[in-house]
Amino acid sequence: MALIELGSRFKGTALVAGNAAFALMWGVGGVVGPPGAGALMQAIGPVGLPAVIAGLDALLVGFGSYRSLQRRRS
Repeated sequence: MALIELGSRFKGTALVAGNAAFALMWGVGGVVGPPGAGALMQAIGPVGLPAVIAGLDALLVGFGSYRSLQRRRS
């Protein structure tokens, strides 16, 4: 869905740059996420994985809300 939204909003070089940024963040998440979740699971036990997922979801909702408010103001 994110790539579909990206394609509907941007064209040309902006689309290429957006796709590259999306791929970069996907890679960063793949490298940082599992060790981070594992470290938290070692620190607080099996509830560490749901805590990481809930924390990342809250971060995503917060960022989406912030961007939505920015768009309404402009």
